[in-house]
Amino acid sequence: MKHNISARGILERNNKILFAEYKDTRGILYALPGGSQNTGEDLRSTLKREFKEETNLDIESHEVVIVREFIIDSSEFDVWKNGIHQVEIIFRCTQKNKEQAAVPGELQDQGMLGIRWISNEEMKFLRIYPANNLYDILKSKEITYLFDKE
Repeated sequence: MKHNISARGILERNNKILFAEYKDTRGILYALPGGSQNTGEDLRSTLKREFKEETNLDIESHEVVIVREFIIDSSEFDVWKNGIHQVEIIFRCTQKNKEQAAVPGELQDQGMLGIRWISNEEMKFLRIYPANNLYDILKSKEITYLFDKE
C-alpha cells in the first residue's frame, strides 16, 4: 500500500467551485484540483504546481479548510491499484490573474477528463470529493477533518 500526502485547493468564482473531472467504472466523479507532494516541497508550492498542471491557473493559497484522510485497499486506477493511504490538506485559494482562463492543463492526472465549475445545487447530484456538502463545510469557518475507508 502506498502512503501519500497531497495538497488540494478550493477556488470559488461566481458561486461555483472548480473541480477536475474523472471517470471510473461507477461513472463520472469530481475532485478538487491538486495532487501529490514531492519530497522537499512545501504544501503551498505543491498546490500551486498541481493547480497549474491541471487547470493552467496561477493561484495563491490561503487558510487550510479541510484535512481529508482516506484508505483504499485497491483501485482501478493504476497508480493506486495496490491500495493508498492518503492525507490531503485542502486550502482555500484565489486566482492571481482574473483574466486567466481555467482550461485543462498540460500535465493532467491519469484518467482526468477535464475541469468543471460546479455550483452548490449541482453538487447534491454529483459524486464530489472530498464531500457533497462542501459549501456547508466552508460556511463553518472551522477546519474540518474527513476520514474515509473503503
